[in-house]
Amino acid sequence: MSQRKALTTMLALLLVVSLLASCTSTNDVSDPTPTPAVTDPDTSEDIEDGREKVGVMYTEGLPIVDPGTYSFSLFVDDANEDDNFVMFDILEEQTGVKVEVLHYPYTVAQEKLTLSLNSGDYADCIGGWTLSSNDILTLGMEEGVYIPLDDYFEKYAPKINEILDLEGVRDTMTTPDGHIYTIPYVLEAPYVPFLPYINTRWLENVGMEIPTTTEELRAVLRAFKEQDANGNGDPNDEIPFTTGPDNKNLGLLAGWFGMSVNDEGFTMVGDQLTFGATTEEYKNGIKFLAELYDEDLIDPEIFTQDSAQWKAKGGQDLYGVCIMYASSDIMPYEPGVTPDWAPLPVLRSSDDVEPVWLRNTYGSTVLKNQVVITDNAEHPEVIVRWWDNLFQLENTLQTHNGPLGVTLFKEEDGYRKIDMNTLSEEDRAKYDWGKLFPQALPRYTPAGFKILEENPIYDEKTPADKLYEPYLTQVIPSYWAKQEDAAKMAEYSTSIREYLTQKKAEWISGQADIDAEWDAYLEQLEKLNLQEFIEMRLNALN
Repeated sequence: MSQRKALTTMLALLLVVSLLASCTSTNDVSDPTPTPAVTDPDTSEDIEDGREKVGVMYTEGLPIVDPGTYSFSLFVDDANEDDNFVMFDILEEQTGVKVEVLHYPYTVAQEKLTLSLNSGDYADCIGGWTLSSNDILTLGMEEGVYIPLDDYFEKYAPKINEILDLEGVRDTMTTPDGHIYTIPYVLEAPYVPFLPYINTRWLENVGMEIPTTTEELRAVLRAFKEQDANGNGDPNDEIPFTTGPDNKNLGLLAGWFGMSVNDEGFTMVGDQLTFGATTEEYKNGIKFLAELYDEDLIDPEIFTQDSAQWKAKGGQDLYGVCIMYASSDIMPYEPGVTPDWAPLPVLRSSDDVEPVWLRNTYGSTVLKNQVVITDNAEHPEVIVRWWDNLFQLENTLQTHNGPLGVTLFKEEDGYRKIDMNTLSEEDRAKYDWGKLFPQALPRYTPAGFKILEENPIYDEKTPADKLYEPYLTQVIPSYWAKQEDAAKMAEYSTSIREYLTQKKAEWISGQADIDAEWDAYLEQLEKLNLQEFIEMRLNALN
């Protein structure tokens, strides 16, 4: 214990002893002397503007701290190769808080985060897609590396509290021990975030229509490979089918054969949570992909490339069908122009089954694992207030649209984003969406809020949702493991997910035969405690 904490504790004990003495010396026990509040030695009153101050932090208003008195480190995965994000300078000017951003591509970030956690030399704040529910339960609820934040929210974060009070949010965020360990990320979301898109210009070049069955897809992919579909004169550079390395979602495609599953192997059948990665329908879906790979119709680097390689090939017009969030993942949007991509429909296989697709949301989603504050943070209350300020509407708008007065303007009828083509080439690069703020970190825009744009970007998600909606399952309910099950669930989830990922890669790429290995695969899942994991998972539903 530090000298400062020891002194504080001693003073508090002396105060309690004196109060007890005064209470026992009086005869009027029915009206005891009220116990005065113990003053926090870190709390003072700012003489200049009257704002209350806790340690280095003002509890209300801006700046949050006196400039130059506090900074924190923020670790996040992000594909931006530049070290500068526009919004951090804007936020530092508002709050007085400097943020040291440590960002790496997703795969590298996973490795570096593991190393830093093992060494104890981790950042004050960790965010992005590298976090999982298991991390929150084990490193937060059990080990204390990630600290509970709900008390800080209650005291210092009115905007975050407002978000938590939205329907279902607080329940989703609260862990089995009754605490909240993460910054909420609530946003409007499509029913289907990641799905296959097909290159319509390539279809036109080979004289074919958008396929509606798996066999029609096979024929289209063959044409893409054999007929110089991109029209560049090189008949051998086309990649008929691929997917991004961070969101492969290949198990979803088994829905063409009746069993669309997530990376953990789960799906919904009616209103029942079901483990679908042991079914014949799932097996048939993987076999179909293996057949495509065997014909060189799937990117041979699909299981080895990183995000930068995937995007670079997409930017060279090498893809015919690609699983992605939207075509802007690989091809920049041109304002007012419809992209050369259309959502590939939910296909019907030659098997006599109804196709399905696993629904991701009902129109909004709560991402509960996006940001944690660690026990290395000297002043976590400052970090909480920094996030609360970020969630103010104008700041969130700037993270998506660029700085006020530069690319975003407030007008009588709302906020208007300028046509980015009116900027210089240098400024277009500077204020590109990916360079404004790390894409994996939370912001908050109220549902239905829209920016006014002269040349709006084409909306690929709405038509995709409309196309997929007749085939969508229910959403898999969110969950936290029960406290007594948390450690086992974390272990089981990791080992089962890794095994499913390994076997999909081996079977699709032809390194192993799914028919020959199927029984051994089922046996290995049982050895990995699949049945116990399913039971725990069902018991943990919110």
